[in-house]
Amino acid sequence: MYRTGSGLSDFEDNSKVLAKKSKIVMLARADLLAECLTQAISTRFQGHEVVSLSEADSLLDGNLDDVALVMLYRIPATTFPSVIRTIHEFHPRASIGLVVENADEVDTSIAGFVDEGLIHGVLPLNLHLDVCLTAIDLLMKGGEHFPAALLRRLAPKSAGLPARQEASVAALPSAQRSDIGNGVLTTREIQILDLICMGTQNKIIADRLGLSENTVKVHVRNIYKKMNVRNRTEAASHYFRHDGDANPPRWHN
Repeated sequence: MYRTGSGLSDFEDNSKVLAKKSKIVMLARADLLAECLTQAISTRFQGHEVVSLSEADSLLDGNLDDVALVMLYRIPATTFPSVIRTIHEFHPRASIGLVVENADEVDTSIAGFVDEGLIHGVLPLNLHLDVCLTAIDLLMKGGEHFPAALLRRLAPKSAGLPARQEASVAALPSAQRSDIGNGVLTTREIQILDLICMGTQNKIIADRLGLSENTVKVHVRNIYKKMNVRNRTEAASHYFRHDGDANPPRWHN
């Protein structure tokens, strides 16, 4: 005997289908950082369902559909290739973000996946939480985010990576670009703005990016002009204003 649903029940069922949330998957070995990051992502992206996985085989679950982003953390280098292949095969529309302890020490084999465009973002643990969440937001929108230290390592091998990064900045939705100002920031300006948000001085920025301090000052002035701000504090505040958090948390005090 089959249950006959009323018109109202059908409407409610259809509403549930329409309200189905896309998923953000956190594939990580469980530790305090993974738990904190998962919680922060859940709070920031309430329109998505956040799924925590500890085993790569769970990516094969047939119920794990409509995945928008897969975040990887503490994945052994030996299993990394198979994990990446699984994601691309079973979740081809998902962006892939990699959380690392230090961008300067990313395993060579893993860096190769970045060079080939198979990973869409690398997020070092020393990023401020607001910067990290903004980078995740960019990945969700189909953009890319790579730290300057990693770009420097790959620059001699791949001239195309900076071009992909440049395209990702332009891919920001118009509403988000308006937060940056009337002009879209270049890749180099985005890199410098990331460092500014970490409180890095011009001299240190110059050293990290292999630039002269005068060149950095020119970039900083251009950033201020494009964002219509007067100083570093205003630049960071204006850039993250769309998060709606006047005092965003940080990884480190």
